[in-house]
Amino acid sequence: MDKDIVIDRDNNVYLVYTNFNPPGYIFALKKYIFSGKGLWKGYERNLKQYGAINLAQSSQDFNEEPCYGASFPILLKSRILIHLKPEEFARELLKRSPRDGIEEKIIQIYGDLGILNFGVTGSVLTGIQHKDSDIDIVIYGSKSAEEFISNFEGYEPDTSWPIQASKDYSIPIDMAKKIYDKRTRGIFRGIKYSFLFVDEKPRKYCEKVCTPLGEFRDTGDLEGDVNALFYPSIASFTSTNIEAKIVSYEGIYNIIMYGKRKVKVKGVLMKCDEEYSILVGDKKIGGYILPL
Repeated sequence: MDKDIVIDRDNNVYLVYTNFNPPGYIFALKKYIFSGKGLWKGYERNLKQYGAINLAQSSQDFNEEPCYGASFPILLKSRILIHLKPEEFARELLKRSPRDGIEEKIIQIYGDLGILNFGVTGSVLTGIQHKDSDIDIVIYGSKSAEEFISNFEGYEPDTSWPIQASKDYSIPIDMAKKIYDKRTRGIFRGIKYSFLFVDEKPRKYCEKVCTPLGEFRDTGDLEGDVNALFYPSIASFTSTNIEAKIVSYEGIYNIIMYGKRKVKVKGVLMKCDEEYSILVGDKKIGGYILPL
Protein backbone atom coordinates (compact mmCIF):
# COMPACT_ATOMS: atom_id res chain seq x y z
CA MET A 1 0.00 0.00 0.00
CA ASP A 2 0.96 3.64 -0.39
CA LYS A 3 3.40 4.81 2.37
CA ASP A 4 4.49 1.25 3.23
CA ILE A 5 8.24 0.75 3.43
CA VAL A 6 10.25 -2.10 1.94
CA ILE A 7 13.92 -2.99 2.34
CA ASP A 8 15.76 -4.70 -0.48
CA ARG A 9 18.48 -7.34 -0.37
CA ASP A 10 21.18 -4.64 -0.34
CA ASN A 11 19.55 -2.98 2.72
CA ASN A 12 18.31 -0.01 0.69
CA VAL A 13 15.09 1.51 2.07
CA TYR A 14 12.19 2.25 -0.31
CA LEU A 15 8.91 4.11 0.17
CA VAL A 16 5.93 2.65 -1.72
CA TYR A 17 3.90 5.44 -3.34
CA THR A 18 0.83 3.84 -4.96
CA ASN A 19 -2.05 1.51 -4.13
CA PHE A 20 -1.58 -0.27 -7.45
CA ASN A 21 1.42 -2.26 -8.59
CA PRO A 22 2.25 -4.21 -11.75
CA PRO A 23 3.02 -7.94 -11.80
CA GLY A 24 6.62 -8.54 -10.77
CA TYR A 25 7.53 -5.12 -9.36
CA ILE A 26 6.26 -2.26 -7.25
CA PHE A 27 6.25 1.51 -7.60
CA ALA A 28 8.66 2.71 -4.91
CA LEU A 29 11.15 5.50 -4.21
CA LYS A 30 14.63 4.64 -2.95
CA LYS A 31 14.85 6.87 0.14
CA TYR A 32 17.86 5.64 2.13
CA ILE A 33 21.05 3.78 1.28
CA PHE A 34 23.39 2.23 3.83
CA SER A 35 26.89 3.70 3.82
CA GLY A 36 27.81 3.20 7.47
CA LYS A 37 28.36 6.96 7.76
CA GLY A 38 24.85 8.39 7.52
CA LEU A 39 23.01 10.24 10.27
CA TRP A 40 20.23 7.64 10.26
CA LYS A 41 22.12 4.85 12.06
CA GLY A 42 24.55 4.52 9.17
CA TYR A 43 21.98 5.26 6.45
CA GLU A 44 21.98 8.40 4.35
CA ARG A 45 19.41 9.91 2.05
CA ASN A 46 19.46 8.71 -1.53
CA LEU A 47 17.24 11.61 -2.58
CA LYS A 48 19.03 14.77 -1.45
CA GLN A 49 16.27 17.08 -2.71
CA TYR A 50 12.58 16.34 -3.24
CA GLY A 51 10.76 16.81 -6.53
CA ALA A 52 10.39 14.68 -9.65
CA ILE A 53 13.27 16.33 -11.53
CA ASN A 54 15.64 15.74 -8.59
CA LEU A 55 14.40 12.16 -8.30
CA ALA A 56 15.36 11.53 -11.93
CA GLN A 57 18.98 12.37 -11.07
CA SER A 58 19.17 10.03 -8.06
CA SER A 59 20.28 6.39 -7.83
CA GLN A 60 16.98 4.76 -8.73
CA ASP A 61 15.65 2.24 -11.25
CA PHE A 62 12.87 3.50 -13.55
CA ASN A 63 10.51 1.64 -15.85
CA GLU A 64 8.61 3.07 -18.81
CA GLU A 65 4.91 2.39 -18.25
CA PRO A 66 3.04 2.06 -21.57
CA CYS A 67 -0.37 2.54 -19.95
CA TYR A 68 0.58 5.81 -18.27
CA GLY A 69 2.85 7.27 -20.93
CA ALA A 70 5.57 8.01 -18.38
CA SER A 71 8.43 6.32 -16.52
CA PHE A 72 8.04 5.40 -12.84
CA PRO A 73 10.55 4.57 -10.08
CA ILE A 74 10.32 0.85 -9.34
CA LEU A 75 11.69 -2.04 -7.30
CA LEU A 76 11.54 -5.68 -8.41
CA LYS A 77 9.49 -7.84 -6.05
CA SER A 78 12.22 -10.48 -6.14
CA ARG A 79 14.55 -7.90 -4.52
CA ILE A 80 12.29 -7.28 -1.50
CA LEU A 81 13.62 -8.61 1.80
CA ILE A 82 11.41 -6.87 4.41
CA HIS A 83 7.95 -5.28 4.17
CA LEU A 84 7.00 -2.76 6.90
CA LYS A 85 3.43 -1.51 7.38
CA PRO A 86 2.72 1.86 9.07
CA GLU A 87 -0.59 0.78 10.62
CA GLU A 88 0.94 -2.33 12.21
CA PHE A 89 3.75 -0.28 13.76
CA ALA A 90 1.24 2.23 15.16
CA ARG A 91 -0.84 -0.51 16.80
CA GLU A 92 2.28 -2.02 18.33
CA LEU A 93 3.53 1.39 19.55
CA LEU A 94 0.30 2.12 21.41
CA LYS A 95 0.61 -1.16 23.32
CA ARG A 96 4.09 -0.53 24.76
CA SER A 97 6.22 2.20 26.30
CA PRO A 98 7.96 4.63 23.90
CA ARG A 99 11.61 3.81 23.21
CA ASP A 100 12.73 7.39 22.57
CA GLY A 101 11.55 10.99 22.48
CA ILE A 102 10.27 10.69 18.92
CA GLU A 103 7.96 7.80 19.76
CA GLU A 104 6.79 9.67 22.88
CA LYS A 105 5.77 12.65 20.73
CA ILE A 106 3.90 10.37 18.31
CA ILE A 107 1.86 9.01 21.22
CA GLN A 108 1.17 12.58 22.38
CA ILE A 109 -0.05 13.58 18.91
CA TYR A 110 -2.27 10.51 18.82
CA GLY A 111 -3.73 11.50 22.20
CA ASP A 112 -4.38 15.06 20.98
CA LEU A 113 -6.16 14.03 17.80
CA GLY A 114 -7.68 10.65 18.59
CA ILE A 115 -7.09 9.40 15.06
CA LEU A 116 -8.50 5.88 14.75
CA ASN A 117 -7.05 4.87 11.39
CA PHE A 118 -3.45 5.95 11.57
CA GLY A 119 0.07 4.71 10.95
CA VAL A 120 3.68 5.84 11.23
CA THR A 121 6.05 5.79 8.26
CA GLY A 122 9.46 7.25 7.39
CA SER A 123 12.64 6.65 9.37
CA VAL A 124 10.66 5.84 12.54
CA LEU A 125 8.93 2.89 10.86
CA THR A 126 12.30 1.71 9.55
CA GLY A 127 13.89 2.05 13.01
CA ILE A 128 16.72 4.31 11.82
CA GLN A 129 15.49 7.60 13.32
CA HIS A 130 17.77 9.98 15.21
CA LYS A 131 16.77 12.44 17.93
CA ASP A 132 15.75 15.16 15.46
CA SER A 133 14.04 12.95 12.87
CA ASP A 134 10.77 14.09 11.34
CA ILE A 135 7.50 12.45 12.38
CA ASP A 136 5.51 11.12 9.38
CA ILE A 137 1.96 10.14 10.36
CA VAL A 138 -0.35 8.36 7.92
CA ILE A 139 -4.13 8.81 8.07
CA TYR A 140 -6.09 6.07 6.31
CA GLY A 141 -9.45 6.39 4.56
CA SER A 142 -11.66 9.15 3.15
CA LYS A 143 -13.71 9.74 6.29
CA SER A 144 -10.69 10.07 8.59
CA ALA A 145 -8.90 12.35 6.10
CA GLU A 146 -11.84 14.75 5.77
CA GLU A 147 -12.45 14.82 9.53
CA PHE A 148 -8.78 15.61 10.10
CA ILE A 149 -8.70 18.46 7.55
CA SER A 150 -11.95 19.91 8.94
CA ASN A 151 -11.02 19.77 12.63
CA PHE A 152 -7.23 20.06 12.98
CA GLU A 153 -5.72 23.56 13.01
CA GLY A 154 -2.07 22.49 13.11
CA TYR A 155 0.67 22.97 15.68
CA GLU A 156 3.53 25.44 15.22
CA PRO A 157 4.35 26.56 11.65
CA ASP A 158 7.57 25.40 10.02
CA THR A 159 8.95 28.65 8.62
CA SER A 160 11.80 26.82 6.88
CA TRP A 161 9.44 24.72 4.73
CA PRO A 162 8.64 27.36 2.05
CA ILE A 163 12.34 28.11 1.64
CA GLN A 164 13.20 24.45 1.07
CA ALA A 165 10.16 23.86 -1.15
CA SER A 166 11.12 26.83 -3.31
CA LYS A 167 14.58 25.31 -3.79
CA ASP A 168 13.43 21.72 -4.36
CA TYR A 169 10.58 22.48 -6.77
CA SER A 170 11.92 25.65 -8.45
CA ILE A 171 8.90 27.77 -7.55
CA PRO A 172 8.93 31.37 -6.24
CA ILE A 173 9.14 31.56 -2.46
CA ASP A 174 5.97 33.69 -2.27
CA MET A 175 4.11 30.86 -4.01
CA ALA A 176 5.67 28.29 -1.70
CA LYS A 177 4.29 30.30 1.21
CA LYS A 178 0.82 30.25 -0.37
CA ILE A 179 0.74 26.46 -0.67
CA TYR A 180 2.11 25.89 2.84
CA ASP A 181 -0.42 24.63 5.40
CA LYS A 182 0.57 23.85 8.99
CA ARG A 183 -2.16 21.23 9.21
CA THR A 184 -0.09 18.91 7.07
CA ARG A 185 3.45 20.14 7.85
CA GLY A 186 4.70 21.90 10.96
CA ILE A 187 6.56 21.59 14.24
CA PHE A 188 5.37 19.76 17.35
CA ARG A 189 7.44 20.37 20.49
CA GLY A 190 10.59 21.04 18.50
CA ILE A 191 10.17 18.18 16.00
CA LYS A 192 8.98 18.54 12.41
CA TYR A 193 5.86 16.56 11.47
CA SER A 194 3.92 15.74 8.33
CA PHE A 195 0.46 14.21 7.93
CA LEU A 196 0.01 11.97 4.91
CA PHE A 197 -3.24 10.52 3.57
CA VAL A 198 -3.77 7.05 2.12
CA ASP A 199 -6.85 5.69 0.39
CA GLU A 200 -7.70 2.32 1.92
CA LYS A 201 -9.11 1.12 -1.39
CA PRO A 202 -6.66 -0.52 -3.82
CA ARG A 203 -6.67 0.85 -7.38
CA LYS A 204 -6.37 -1.10 -10.60
CA TYR A 205 -3.11 -1.08 -12.49
CA CYS A 206 -3.35 0.04 -16.11
CA GLU A 207 -7.00 1.01 -15.84
CA LYS A 208 -6.65 3.49 -18.70
CA VAL A 209 -4.12 3.95 -21.47
CA CYS A 210 -2.61 7.44 -21.61
CA THR A 211 -0.69 9.10 -24.41
CA PRO A 212 1.44 12.20 -23.75
CA LEU A 213 0.60 15.16 -25.99
CA GLY A 214 3.26 17.61 -24.83
CA GLU A 215 3.91 20.31 -22.26
CA PHE A 216 0.84 22.11 -20.96
CA ARG A 217 0.39 25.51 -19.29
CA ASP A 218 -2.89 27.21 -18.45
CA THR A 219 -4.90 29.05 -15.80
CA GLY A 220 -8.35 28.01 -14.70
CA ASP A 221 -10.62 26.71 -11.97
CA LEU A 222 -9.62 23.74 -9.83
CA GLU A 223 -12.03 21.65 -7.76
CA GLY A 224 -10.95 18.70 -5.63
CA ASP A 225 -12.54 16.34 -3.12
CA VAL A 226 -10.81 13.90 -0.76
CA ASN A 227 -9.03 12.27 -3.70
CA ALA A 228 -6.87 15.39 -3.87
CA LEU A 229 -5.39 14.50 -0.48
CA PHE A 230 -4.31 11.01 -1.51
CA TYR A 231 -1.30 10.18 -3.68
CA PRO A 232 -1.29 10.77 -6.57
CA SER A 233 -3.55 13.79 -5.97
CA ILE A 234 -6.50 14.02 -8.36
CA ALA A 235 -8.76 17.03 -8.98
CA SER A 236 -10.79 18.59 -11.79
CA PHE A 237 -9.51 21.51 -13.87
CA THR A 238 -11.60 23.74 -16.14
CA SER A 239 -10.45 26.62 -18.31
CA THR A 240 -11.59 28.29 -21.51
CA ASN A 241 -9.35 25.80 -23.35
CA ILE A 242 -9.98 22.44 -21.69
CA GLU A 243 -11.77 20.28 -19.14
CA ALA A 244 -9.37 17.77 -17.60
CA LYS A 245 -8.21 16.00 -14.49
CA ILE A 246 -5.06 17.12 -12.77
CA VAL A 247 -3.00 14.15 -11.56
CA SER A 248 -0.15 15.30 -9.34
CA TYR A 249 2.76 13.15 -8.24
CA GLU A 250 4.27 16.14 -6.43
CA GLY A 251 2.90 15.69 -2.91
CA ILE A 252 3.35 19.32 -1.87
CA TYR A 253 0.28 20.36 -3.88
CA ASN A 254 -2.30 18.03 -2.31
CA ILE A 255 -3.68 20.51 0.22
CA ILE A 256 -4.31 23.26 -2.36
CA MET A 257 -5.95 20.73 -4.69
CA TYR A 258 -8.58 20.13 -2.00
CA GLY A 259 -11.52 22.52 -2.39
CA LYS A 260 -12.11 25.18 -5.03
CA ARG A 261 -9.71 27.89 -6.25
CA LYS A 262 -8.23 29.51 -9.32
CA VAL A 263 -4.78 28.18 -10.22
CA LYS A 264 -2.10 28.25 -12.84
CA VAL A 265 -0.86 24.84 -13.92
CA LYS A 266 2.17 23.44 -15.69
CA GLY A 267 2.51 19.77 -16.58
CA VAL A 268 2.19 17.23 -19.38
CA LEU A 269 -1.12 17.01 -21.22
CA MET A 270 -2.22 13.37 -21.52
CA LYS A 271 -5.01 11.77 -23.55
CA CYS A 272 -6.31 8.90 -21.39
CA ASP A 273 -8.83 6.95 -23.48
CA GLU A 274 -11.50 9.62 -24.12
CA GLU A 275 -10.46 11.97 -21.30
CA TYR A 276 -7.71 14.53 -20.84
CA SER A 277 -5.38 14.60 -17.85
CA ILE A 278 -2.64 17.00 -16.83
CA LEU A 279 0.27 15.13 -15.28
CA VAL A 280 2.23 17.15 -12.72
CA GLY A 281 5.47 15.49 -11.64
CA ASP A 282 6.97 14.30 -14.91
CA LYS A 283 10.69 13.69 -14.37
CA LYS A 284 11.64 15.90 -17.33
CA ILE A 285 9.10 18.71 -17.19
CA GLY A 286 8.24 18.66 -13.49
CA GLY A 287 5.30 21.03 -13.23
CA TYR A 288 3.35 23.00 -10.65
CA ILE A 289 -0.11 23.94 -9.35
CA LEU A 290 -0.02 27.45 -7.95
CA PRO A 291 -2.96 29.45 -6.51
CA LEU A 292 -3.83 32.81 -8.09
